[in-house]
Amino acid sequence: MRKLKGLVLFALAVTLLMGAVGAAMAADLVLMHDKGGNPDYRPFYESLGQMAKSAIGVGFTQSPYPDTNAFQAAVRAALPTNKAPDLFTWWSTYRMKDLIDAGLVADMTALWDKHKAEYPQGLRDAFTFDKKVYGLAYVVEYWGVWYNKDVFAKLNLKVPTTWAEFLKVCDTLKANGITPMEQTVNGRWPTFIMFEEMVARQDPQLYVDLCEGRVKYTDPRVKKAFAVWADLISKGYFTDPSTDLFNDAPRLFNQGKVAMVPCGSWYLTVLTGAGVPVDKADIFILPPVNPAAGKVVIMEASPTLISAKAPNIGDAMKVADWWMGPEGNGALAKMLKQYPANAKADTSYLPPSKVNFLKNIKNGYRVLNRYWEATPTAICEKAVDKFAEFVLNPGNVDQILTDLDKIADDYWASAKK
Repeated sequence: MRKLKGLVLFALAVTLLMGAVGAAMAADLVLMHDKGGNPDYRPFYESLGQMAKSAIGVGFTQSPYPDTNAFQAAVRAALPTNKAPDLFTWWSTYRMKDLIDAGLVADMTALWDKHKAEYPQGLRDAFTFDKKVYGLAYVVEYWGVWYNKDVFAKLNLKVPTTWAEFLKVCDTLKANGITPMEQTVNGRWPTFIMFEEMVARQDPQLYVDLCEGRVKYTDPRVKKAFAVWADLISKGYFTDPSTDLFNDAPRLFNQGKVAMVPCGSWYLTVLTGAGVPVDKADIFILPPVNPAAGKVVIMEASPTLISAKAPNIGDAMKVADWWMGPEGNGALAKMLKQYPANAKADTSYLPPSKVNFLKNIKNGYRVLNRYWEATPTAICEKAVDKFAEFVLNPGNVDQILTDLDKIADDYWASAKK
């Protein structure tokens, strides 16, 4: 009897030990992300990891990077090894494709099937390759123009609904000593902002075909879009291109020295984080340059992926399952004051500016994928430098468009082999 009791106690000890080991393994989940600088999501991810731990018994710590380029290099180096992160933030569509093609990302189709009623098909499509779905969408944001409501009110300006009205707003601002818009070459990637706005508002299908290699950058319609962009630059509607989107623009916006910042709807967090009162900023969609372009808005879907070689892939899937649900998906979005990807998540926390913005988008807008994800990464990474060259020297547009054609042609030729 004493021997049996000893065996029972031993079994209980083993069970407790295995439970402790399991808990330790769960605590070892790591999320790598590039939001460790500006914007700084570290407090939000820390809270989310703790919430997941409380809700399902599995949480995560984070490995943050303050620089996007350094982050990408670190992730790409780690993914093929036994030091691959369990979870990592990334970008959708073409940005994911090379990692998926290399077998470095875990298939999450089963979780998307489980949460099918909570996500629109279009969003699932942006994460689908060869009928398999990868990653989870933690927020979905849209691109517009943030404007200083105080400046607009002081000058009796109304949100423009046509291109002529937009130009009139810019003229009035400039006449009153206020720089109409922010534009920068810092960080490289922000240079695609005005590029995609100009092309998509000339012709949305032209934009899609250009991104997917069916149209040349030297196409007369693309050149026409660049001509409109050059005109805005020549009129002095933008800040000096050295003005930083994250460090300088919020301060200048708050001081009323820059009236508008073309950026994602997530940029409100950057503004308020820099001291801009939430009711001082509002957002509108840039009107079409060509009226025939219709109502167009750019979408940015932000995914978190699971490494195929994740040390704790089972626990990572558990976290992803919770994160895809209304509670988990809504939790981070609420902290960020962004739109949750899950259609059933609570959105009552959103400020009026973002509520009205989304309501407007749902009123017949064609949604296009952001250039950063909509065109192959190998093209985009070189194209943003060409866009920067254009911002600094618009007169060199013919050579720049020819160079862009060469970049795109080289890629598509190799992709077809």
